[in-house]
Amino acid sequence: MDDLKAHLIDQYEAWFASITSEGIGELDEVLADEWMYTNYDGWVRGKAEYLAWVAEQGPGPMFVGPYDVTLTRPGGLALVLGEYRVERLPDGSVLRLRFTGLWEERDGRWQSLTHHNTLVV
Repeated sequence: MDDLKAHLIDQYEAWFASITSEGIGELDEVLADEWMYTNYDGWVRGKAEYLAWVAEQGPGPMFVGPYDVTLTRPGGLALVLGEYRVERLPDGSVLRLRFTGLWEERDGRWQSLTHHNTLVV
């Protein structure tokens, strides 16, 4: 399970890096076609809408993490809980976010099924 945890942490790090780079990197491969995202402010997007948002970001916020990651394996899934920060926001604030992600192995690779984050105040 430690190997899977390390692999999924690597997936999150690459995901976060792609948000502030040109294009979407390998996110199209990492996110399942039915993937859904719920943000801390109630914003809900599917894969296509999220990838379009990522492609528009360019330089700006920096995502730091994930850290404090735990992994459980219900059935053939991987449930990941952790935390990350979003820094260098236009107003100078830093967001601290807890997240839950559900992953499934498909055709020998892990894909994210859903991601949800909550603002830590």
